[in-house]
Amino acid sequence: MMTPKEFQRQFKRLLMSRVEGMDWEDKLARVRQYLRQLEARQSPEEESAELSPSLELIPFEPGKRPVDEALYPGHGCSERVGCINTSGDPAELGDEVWLLYRLRNLYAFVAPFERPFEVTMSAWFLPPSPGDGEPCPVPGIMDLPLSPQIVSTSSYPVPMLEPAPWNSFHQTVYVATIAPARQLVPHPPGEDTGGGYHWVDLPASFRERIPDGADPFTFASLFRQQLRVEIRLSEAGRTVCSESTDIEIFDTGRFGSLYARLLDRLVKADTEIQQRALGIDELHVGYHPWFPVLTIGMDKALLYLRAIHQDLEQHRRNLPDPRWLLRVGLYLELLTCLGIFEAVKDEYPDMLSPEEREALEKSPSFAPIRAAIDVAAWRQVWDLRHIAPRAAGFFAAGPVSLTNLMRKQKATLAFLHAHHADLQKAIELAGTNLWNAQETWHRVFRDAERAVLKNSALAFPELAHLDPRWRDFALWHQRGDVRLFGLSLMPEALTALFGDQDGIFPAACRQYRRSMNDVAKWAAERHLMDYTGDECIPRNASLLEAYMEKNSSLLAALQRRDGYGAAQSVELDEPSKAPTEASAEDLVTLLRRTPVFKPLLDRELRKLATRARRVEYGPLDRIVLQGQRDSSMFLVASGAVEVLVRHPDGQDSTVAALEKGAVFGEFALLTGEERTATVRAVDEVVLYEITKEALQPIIEARPQLVIELSLLMASRQAHLRDAAERYNEAEEKVRSLAGRIRRFVLG
Repeated sequence: MMTPKEFQRQFKRLLMSRVEGMDWEDKLARVRQYLRQLEARQSPEEESAELSPSLELIPFEPGKRPVDEALYPGHGCSERVGCINTSGDPAELGDEVWLLYRLRNLYAFVAPFERPFEVTMSAWFLPPSPGDGEPCPVPGIMDLPLSPQIVSTSSYPVPMLEPAPWNSFHQTVYVATIAPARQLVPHPPGEDTGGGYHWVDLPASFRERIPDGADPFTFASLFRQQLRVEIRLSEAGRTVCSESTDIEIFDTGRFGSLYARLLDRLVKADTEIQQRALGIDELHVGYHPWFPVLTIGMDKALLYLRAIHQDLEQHRRNLPDPRWLLRVGLYLELLTCLGIFEAVKDEYPDMLSPEEREALEKSPSFAPIRAAIDVAAWRQVWDLRHIAPRAAGFFAAGPVSLTNLMRKQKATLAFLHAHHADLQKAIELAGTNLWNAQETWHRVFRDAERAVLKNSALAFPELAHLDPRWRDFALWHQRGDVRLFGLSLMPEALTALFGDQDGIFPAACRQYRRSMNDVAKWAAERHLMDYTGDECIPRNASLLEAYMEKNSSLLAALQRRDGYGAAQSVELDEPSKAPTEASAEDLVTLLRRTPVFKPLLDRELRKLATRARRVEYGPLDRIVLQGQRDSSMFLVASGAVEVLVRHPDGQDSTVAALEKGAVFGEFALLTGEERTATVRAVDEVVLYEITKEALQPIIEARPQLVIELSLLMASRQAHLRDAAERYNEAEEKVRSLAGRIRRFVLG
């Protein structure tokens, strides 16, 4: 509820606002006239009825979560993606999609007038493409009454909701929820629990699009559904106002199921065939050349899916935008697995059920998949599946030869080449991401490193037959360093086998990094992705490189960035605790030490501190991007950030480094202009975000703060301009000197 003092302040602010064609006397005359009209009213309800209620759905913002609204009013955002798990018990995944919304000008419907009204939610399954049918109403979520509820402050950082009155609408952000496991999947056949409706409740036209099951998330639906959700304010059955948004729901329980078929139905069957051909009594599938890349790839996907589930269920910040990675991962699995299924169709025709094959060959949903599958490429990779026969002497590795490791390496490189060609197509299908793809790429790469390290014994059973010293060499050797394990003499056969190449761990991770960087460069050239720096994934984004260089502080920082604890181990598998919030007094102290805020009184600093949002970033995370539009300023509480400017030639250069107490983003905060530079974390950094809404009342009360900020802005603009000019001058000198050398030496 607004206090009299706040009412007076807002009224004064309105009077002081500039109005075209009106001076001070005109404003006073208009106010007096309006007051006389109010006095003539029989009831205040007549006046409130003239205010049209409105409803606003708060959109998703990358890097933010709904739970932010608990501590930082105005900073929370809606979600636009959710997950279910139909492969087991759907209730195991307790994800709810939270949609935040505001109601405005609801005066006529709350105390003291209490006109009856209702807020409801409706949802529709959208067709695969706009011209492929009408939206299908979701049974049970049509005109569903919503109770007023808000994000709970007392339970933070655990995301929970609590009831709130409609009367406080003017200062409240409400939350509507959809529980995919309970509301979007049907009851099991013959039961009335465990879902939101019966399969037959859906229209026949919708069910006909899904011939391979009795739920909306089967293979024929690409394991996903897109929903349109509408929230409506009604009075006596009449719509007063409404707003809608689209969200996507993914069946992550079925993610990886196609990869699992490759292992269970294809690789295992082929291993048995080769076992008989080689005359071996027993041969584990782990000796198959395709086994390492599939096992490690599946585990990598499980790791990043766990990160996504934490983001959606616990509102953590492992990924800025979980939806984009879900899309890319889904399309990549479909393109790769279906390409392999088609490549081996003559030998293994049962990789797809008849209903699934019908969907693949005829459904409009699969049209872009059909057009992108590269069957010929996967036939070539399938030709590299042959296991090396058993050898005698040093090369013996149980039932096979030690040279089988080289066959695995060759098959893995060929698999990754075809797989990452599919990744390019998956990015095209997933859609453009120019703002946070680089951070997503870092996370996926480090999860791949974790998967390699975690699965080495399973993926390479040949190593179990080596002496422990040679096994360590095969795993960890770095090219050019034969003294890594303090050995003065090594068997010639072993060094010849590896040809002084990197061992399994360095080779796998470095090759994967090169390949992912190639894909990122390809996507950036087509404006599908963007990244800062010369490489999307630089060397210092790697867990393995930090470990081998004994950079324990960087290793721990990267682990914490990805939601793991602070232990300095590449094999860490325990999630870290949610960060604790700094006290208001700590922030007030930090603000007081910041030159730009020196004019503020203590009470004003405390007010600003309550509205500042604490955010944490890990090494190389980008905080703001050049060309982006928003209206926040940041204060560095700990750590360091670097400021980079992109030049017309596409190169990024560092122009400044900022440490504790520095501020950046003041241009966007005060003018709303595009960001003039990219700012990213050098190491772990804690920032406080200050928005225009937080600073506005203080600037109004203290106009000299505008002068302080203006001086800072002018100084920073001059510095950036000088840095850009120096860069351009240096480039011109380099080009001129190169020309002179070329003419002198080459004639």
